[in-house]
Amino acid sequence: MGKLHVRRMEELGVASLICVGLTLFGNVLSLSAQTTINAVEKTKVALESSTVSAVEDLVGHLRDGQDMFLMIMPPGGGFTLKQTGGMVVFDPKVFPDTFTSGLIGEQIYDCPVYAITLAEDPATHETMMFNADGKEIASVKPEAGYNPWWYLDMKYPDLYSGLYSEDEIKRLQDEYDPSHIQITLTLLPADYVKTYAAAVAAEKAKLAAEQAAFELNNPKSKLSGGMLRMYQGTGMTNLEIVAFDVVTNGMKVTLAYPDNYTNRVDFFTCPDLLAGWWDLAVSATNVSTSTNWIAWTDTAASSQPLRFYAAGNADLDSDSDGLADAREKFMYHTCPTNADTDGDGLSDSNEVFCLNTDPNNPKTNKPNVWISYPASESRKVWLP
Repeated sequence: MGKLHVRRMEELGVASLICVGLTLFGNVLSLSAQTTINAVEKTKVALESSTVSAVEDLVGHLRDGQDMFLMIMPPGGGFTLKQTGGMVVFDPKVFPDTFTSGLIGEQIYDCPVYAITLAEDPATHETMMFNADGKEIASVKPEAGYNPWWYLDMKYPDLYSGLYSEDEIKRLQDEYDPSHIQITLTLLPADYVKTYAAAVAAEKAKLAAEQAAFELNNPKSKLSGGMLRMYQGTGMTNLEIVAFDVVTNGMKVTLAYPDNYTNRVDFFTCPDLLAGWWDLAVSATNVSTSTNWIAWTDTAASSQPLRFYAAGNADLDSDSDGLADAREKFMYHTCPTNADTDGDGLSDSNEVFCLNTDPNNPKTNKPNVWISYPASESRKVWLP
């Protein structure tokens, strides 16, 4: 194997500026209600379900990530979205030496783990694999019939019908290029699965005990029937949706932010990530100065079979065009760093608020309207 660095980590994961949550109803399973043996076995089974047997198997994790994040990736050709793909179990003995010798590891719970990043080459569409130092250690050719534009073809079924210019097609391909998405995996050798599972179970038991003690000493912090129990309101470095809680009149969404954050926030909702259009649910609400979190109750959630959430800085306008960055990304699909996304001489905010024209289309001499086409979807068209 490659080099091994030793350090302790409490958990694996990343925090992102905008977190998307799925509405979940039901009770939270308490670890304290399980025996230690069952907890270990449950973690062990979950780990083993992600076992890979060859370098080629890792490509599937990149494809899964692309399928998931293409739908929510903010548009922009220069943007690269980096996401964690979780932990994957592998047997080093069945992998080529050129791969294993390039791995750089660290030790977690007395187990060696190895971080790799998967990325798609924008020209050849090969899947490239990099170790923790950014050195390429493997590559896999694309599978037969692989179509990198599957999502673009689905989102714009008439893209090649003559309605779009070559420049527009190129711009859209650049924005929805799956090579803009990179997935980081943590590889765990198969021989250490049981050891790792036991350590995770012990850590969860410890956290559960600490949380129970916290709630005992702080009874007002405990919320019933939701997912807010493990959040104690500390350690935020960015905006992050940290909890969902089912309440009598809807879904309570809790947003945490750094202690020194004073800007307002927008909450967005979306019923269909494939469509990619978000609604502004709460506009520019002030944050609390006495805590580092605020809660909003979505009273419309109970009537929705599926609900996604996002939040953004309502006062951040990088290009000073009058549209907050988060609204540009989610509501208008315009570029947050370009005040005139389509380059027609009219600012994005002027087109949105005054002219009722499309800020992504330079042919702005006529207003646009929404029609249902096909019946299950809505799309923007130009009036004749």
